[in-house]
Amino acid sequence: MDVLHSSMYLQWANPPASDRFFNYVKEKGFKKSFEKGTTILHEGEIVQHGYYIVEGWVALCFNNPAGDSRIASILGPKRPFGLAAALDQVPIPLSFKAIRDCEFYLVSRDILIQGMREDIDLNLEMIDSIFTRCKSAYQMINLSTYFPSEKKLVYFFITLLQYMEYREARDWYELPINLSHTQIAQLIGLSRVTVCNIFNQYRSEGKIRSSQQKLFVSNRLINDEYVKLFLET
Repeated sequence: MDVLHSSMYLQWANPPASDRFFNYVKEKGFKKSFEKGTTILHEGEIVQHGYYIVEGWVALCFNNPAGDSRIASILGPKRPFGLAAALDQVPIPLSFKAIRDCEFYLVSRDILIQGMREDIDLNLEMIDSIFTRCKSAYQMINLSTYFPSEKKLVYFFITLLQYMEYREARDWYELPINLSHTQIAQLIGLSRVTVCNIFNQYRSEGKIRSSQQKLFVSNRLINDEYVKLFLET
């Protein structure tokens, strides 16, 4: 089973935007950069642009009344966001934060609508992108509710690899982003202690390792464990 090149994208990974969409935002939009830690879109904001990630990673965060923030999802290079919010023009219920230095193409709402009117294929791609994000949200609820802890973490690793931004060296995959245990716990609906315990177990079994703030996952964990989990599902 070729997990990484499967047409089935898991809970947190959208397929990359097409060349058609990229060329459109590159021609019609403008570039803007945000430093790590910057809030790109605030909760309650009326979004005026669609965003396309050229470089970096973005976290979608929910905020509680006490002001605490929890990561609900992440987006990496070649993925758009903010399309539905820009079209709807209603206050967004969450915030978007740069968890790495980021560079985007921004396209105004009017230009997005113009493109949808003039190009039916571009129209369908934008609608598909919005639908895929909604589907991912429902899948995450299912994952957080029913799947055991180890399966959640393996699925999370595979999701990152499906962004196709990883590097491969012999029997190891270098994940494209190394999140903290707290951030991973928020994403997959576990406690930080549980995530730490699973990491320690996998390290002792030689299935993951860290070096220079980078996280490496063995292809044995990805291939063997995923196939086993897939057959049990």
